[in-house]
Amino acid sequence: MREQWSPIEDMPTDAIKWWDPGYQEALSQWRNLRPQLESTKLDKKIMDIWAEERQRRFAIETGQIEGLYVIPRGITEQLITEGLESVRLSHKMASPEVEDDSLTGLLKDQKTALEMVFDTVAQRRSLSHTAFKEWHQLLTRYQATAASRTLGGKRVGIPLLKGEYKLRPNNPRRPDGVVHQYCPPEQVRSELDRLLDMYAKIHEQSYATEVEAAWLHHRYIQIHPFQDGNGRTARLLMAYAYIRRGEFPPMITAAEKPPYIAALELADAGDLRPFAERLAILASESLNAAVIITKQVLKSSRYYAHSNGDCTYKAPGENEWKRGPDEDNGLDM
Repeated sequence: MREQWSPIEDMPTDAIKWWDPGYQEALSQWRNLRPQLESTKLDKKIMDIWAEERQRRFAIETGQIEGLYVIPRGITEQLITEGLESVRLSHKMASPEVEDDSLTGLLKDQKTALEMVFDTVAQRRSLSHTAFKEWHQLLTRYQATAASRTLGGKRVGIPLLKGEYKLRPNNPRRPDGVVHQYCPPEQVRSELDRLLDMYAKIHEQSYATEVEAAWLHHRYIQIHPFQDGNGRTARLLMAYAYIRRGEFPPMITAAEKPPYIAALELADAGDLRPFAERLAILASESLNAAVIITKQVLKSSRYYAHSNGDCTYKAPGENEWKRGPDEDNGLDM
């Protein structure tokens, strides 16, 4: 059985009212603190570390959601703290089915792609076919194949088109046997044109950030313009919607995958609001963390706790930051 494909739809008429109180409260706190952070001459080292580690986590988790690799939690925290190149030091413990060079390349490219999104916003570049293709080409540089099935149903890998829209249908079969229909290859460009036109108008209106991000992510996924890598590109688009407003993107981890997919499936059925609400919850966590770190900066904190148990600190009477085990250094916490 096959579903019937239909073109993407504009924003739901009542979506202008979808405001999450928890996110708005966190956003208000961040907006009150941000001017102080930008005007102060205090050492912002711990804020920089936090931001860098968030980008590494985003890079690691976005590939795990797609099943490109599986990295044990302990090694994930090591990579977040010590840098993505430390995957080589973990040998085959990280993801035995993927070569070290390929895994390191995937992780670095996924982080660089997120940095490209920041650059797109900083340079005030609009979303475009060029941006989609550049992001996709970078995201898939170390991915040689895409999953496919033969007429007999056998799962095989076929050469991946990088930075180019799909030439063949890529419709997945769900567990219930129904084939989910994405946009036909011959209509990809026109559907993306519609998405870009709609989004330009949506951004000019007063939608909540999570609503704008949910719409952009979901409608892009409905088109599924590339042979593979669409989920990773969609999460970059989600991040773009937040970064464009000076806010922090939600962090969707592998552990978050089940509710994330469930909310997307509800959006497929015509109800976008649960997906927007899910993003609001996750983005609130990001904002609350930013508020905590900002308050530490404003207090001239000399201590930052990493997720792997280490800390970065500046000892009393010293000017240099050091890295070491999370022990009692007599520092303000």
